[in-house]
Amino acid sequence: AMLKSPAWGDGFIVAARPFFVKRSPRQKAGETSNITSSGDNQMVVMSASNNMAKRQTTSDLKPTPMDVNELLGRYAQGERAFTKADLGEAHLSGTNLSRVILRDGDLSEANLSAAYLKGADLRGADLKGADLRGTYLRGADLRGTDLRWAHMQGTDISQALYNIQTRFPAELDPKALGGYAIAPGADLENGYLCGADLRWTKLTDCNLKRAYLHRSDLRSADLRGADLTDADLSAALYDDLTQFHAEFDLEAAGAYAIAPNASLINAKLWRARLSGVDLSGADLTDANLYRADLSRANLQGANLTDANLWGANLIGANLQGANLQDTILKEADMRGAIAPDGTSESD
Repeated sequence: AMLKSPAWGDGFIVAARPFFVKRSPRQKAGETSNITSSGDNQMVVMSASNNMAKRQTTSDLKPTPMDVNELLGRYAQGERAFTKADLGEAHLSGTNLSRVILRDGDLSEANLSAAYLKGADLRGADLKGADLRGTYLRGADLRGTDLRWAHMQGTDISQALYNIQTRFPAELDPKALGGYAIAPGADLENGYLCGADLRWTKLTDCNLKRAYLHRSDLRSADLRGADLTDADLSAALYDDLTQFHAEFDLEAAGAYAIAPNASLINAKLWRARLSGVDLSGADLTDANLYRADLSRANLQGANLTDANLWGANLIGANLQGANLQDTILKEADMRGAIAPDGTSESD
């Protein structure tokens, strides 16, 4: 089967061995604003003084000005992560930005009226004075978001996540509007938490009876004492640092262990945030990793036979010794990745 890999030149796979044709680098997405989606909690900023990439955590950076047309254009091309974007006073009324990641961004006084922001990640974002009238924020993550003085008449925040750091307009009661308080001991019975990013979250003693946690990310979460009776944990992610009741079996519940040598055959990991994970030796046969973020992931010796990596972010990933027989790599970004034969392509 011939597979085209845009980042490794005109690449194709014959008998599971990749061959590459060197070509001149293409322009990288995000050069105009320096905002990239190369990692979950990090982004790359190019230093003008030495042209070397300097990696900084988003907490080290101020929001970067971004043009609305650039945001919408890159979103239309499949990008979702725009961490630390400065969109203050931007006009985004009526736009569809479902599941966009605008974490730690500046959206103060932006016009987002009637916008469709289902499942958007707005953690730590500044939305002071924003126009959110009629905005659809169902299932959005509003933990640490500043919504003071925002206009929220008719805003749908049902199933949205919030915590003690979230600042709402004085007259708004998020619980009465169907929002979920994320905190130790919280009552989340029958809660719809599908795809929720709950990494490092303390959920001790929570009532999660019959909660829908399908595809949620529970890596490093603390679930000790939580009641998970009849909860749906299918395709949820966990790791060695996830803490839960000793008698509860996450694997038997259908959750996926993200760890070296893990068995992830037929795993549903589309758009999963797996930047920097260690999946060396893992069996990912027939796994669906469509547009997953695997930047800087360790995939040494992994079995990716028949896996779907269409549009996946593999920037800086280590695929040395991996089995890529019949792997779909169309539109995958492999800049700086190490190939199965140990070779690599620089940007």
